Amino acid sequence: MKKTIILFAALIALAMASCSNDTPDQVVDKFYRATQAQDFEKALTYTNLNDEEKEVITEYLKNVGMAIHDYEVLGSNIDEGDSTAIVYVHLVTANITADSSENEINIPCVKEGRKWKVAFF
Repeated sequence: MKKTIILFAALIALAMASCSNDTPDQVVDKFYRATQAQDFEKALTYTNLNDEEKEVITEYLKNVGMAIHDYEVLGSNIDEGDSTAIVYVHLVTANITADSSENEINIPCVKEGRKWKVAFF
């Protein structure tokens, strides 16, 4: 019985660890999904910003009047040291006057500990 409990606990720990190790593509996708939903607080949890920077940027994003209509993560390139990456995204945005813009952009990512983050600075 004791071995079964230890094995079960180990399997749960392994499952939790694997869930938290998103790829750079997945982190950028989650960032844009939350941004598209205008959940800026959640979006910024996927970044390397500190709490003070997150507050400032959240207020800015709420007031800027920019909306993400659509996006597609096209792929990524992870450096040889597995510490930085570039994620390629096709982004369709609109501003407050409804003018839309389509761009191919490169999103830098950094690895903090074992987690990938969208790199702002």
